[in-house]
Amino acid sequence: MTRTSIVLVAYRSAGYLERGLPALLRDPAVGEVVVVDNSSDPATERVVDGTGGRVRYLDPGGNVGFARGCNLGMRATGDPVVTFLNPDVGLERSVADLVEACAADDRLVLGGGLTGEAGGAIGNARRRETLGTELRRAVLGARSSVQPVTPDSGTVAVPQVDGAFLMADRTFLELLGGYDERFELYFEDLDLCERAREHGRVLLDTRCYGSHAGGGSSRTVAATSYCVFRVSRVRYFAKRGGRPAAAAALLVTLAEVVARTLTRQPEGGRVRRRALLLSAREAWRPGTVAVLS
Repeated sequence: MTRTSIVLVAYRSAGYLERGLPALLRDPAVGEVVVVDNSSDPATERVVDGTGGRVRYLDPGGNVGFARGCNLGMRATGDPVVTFLNPDVGLERSVADLVEACAADDRLVLGGGLTGEAGGAIGNARRRETLGTELRRAVLGARSSVQPVTPDSGTVAVPQVDGAFLMADRTFLELLGGYDERFELYFEDLDLCERAREHGRVLLDTRCYGSHAGGGSSRTVAATSYCVFRVSRVRYFAKRGGRPAAAAALLVTLAEVVARTLTRQPEGGRVRRRALLLSAREAWRPGTVAVLS
């Protein structure tokens, strides 16, 4: 059986890891498991230590961001397939079929279906990213960016698989250069899938593999997460369309500020204003804003 390395980038995620790691370690398709702890959290380290050496703990010395954390974890493992998994994802089905599919196709990024914690529809496929879809998301909310799929309808092509549960053959990831570390948090999975489609395919197995709590780590630093998302959005469009696209993404953020102010969203005006200011700096000088540091 081909096996996959599991890379979990954690941030104050001890509770989620304590619940989720046992199922991973029971899966015969799972080989090496590494937790990259961006929070240097003693509780997270204790959970990993409690696995009896089955899981490796990697402390990068600070919050290096999700993309860099994923790349560090990938380089620290050696199985032929690499799976990136959020700590707040609880898997209930073996990943063996997905691993074999990736091993058989070295031009494939693949995910398995995830629902929310309360069940419901498969929610981890995303629409293709455009300024229009981002404007809709900014005004209507994150659910508007979900690509509807029919459960148990086989393996289907999708524009993007959410980075909460994403895998690929190691050689394909190396060909793509891994995640783009210029993205501190958010949009790095979208960018990876965009590049993967240029060289191969992005697919979703529509069977339910488990559930995703969503925002399990970001809720602990909600204001920072809010700001870094908006900066990453500008950075993503700047990468693809230069300053004109970055300026357009900034206008999306401005529309979002208006919409969320009128609807009295909980992050508050101060956080929205900071996010807008940081996004403006990023649009003016792409790649220069560091939120997590």
